[in-house]
Amino acid sequence: MRIAPRTALALALAALVAVAACDRSQAPAAAAPTPADPVRAEGPALPAQSIGGLAIEGEGLRIFDAAGAPRALPFETPQATVIAAVAASVGGAAPEVITNSECGAGPVQFARFANGLQLAFQDSKFAGWTLDQEGLSTVDGVEVGMSRAALSANRTVEMQEDSTLGAEFSAGDISGFFASTAADSPVTSMYAGLTCFFR
Repeated sequence: MRIAPRTALALALAALVAVAACDRSQAPAAAAPTPADPVRAEGPALPAQSIGGLAIEGEGLRIFDAAGAPRALPFETPQATVIAAVAASVGGAAPEVITNSECGAGPVQFARFANGLQLAFQDSKFAGWTLDQEGLSTVDGVEVGMSRAALSANRTVEMQEDSTLGAEFSAGDISGFFASTAADSPVTSMYAGLTCFFR
């Protein structure tokens, strides 16, 4: 039996369609991967005043902008720069600067802010600070008002046994005073750098 050319062509096309239909058993295409949500780096939480505020430290001060980015104000920074930066950080007008000519290190200029922070300057350079009110802290949480036990859990505390000024301590690069030597006694003040204590 002889198949007409037109019929042969039709049969070939039909066979081709059947084969193609059998090949459609492919696995469904995988869904396009969705981009992962950005992962935020986890880090130690900063004290509240360190977000758009100020922190004390053994080498000076640290200013934080509204995003938490730090700017160091180390000792030896020009006096005008430090006063302007701290005033802008804590709010209010810059304090009056007074001079004490009787300090052991020679004449020292002081600027006291309403939050209990007092800055010391010598030769127009930032030289030290003292703090006697609650509200500011170091980045690791050392602050006025915390107990001796809490401070000891945070840092190594060494008492200055020969101090003539009271229960004086050092805790790393920060020093200060407890109300007494009792374990639950609070920190009453702290300092770093140049002071004008009469011992």
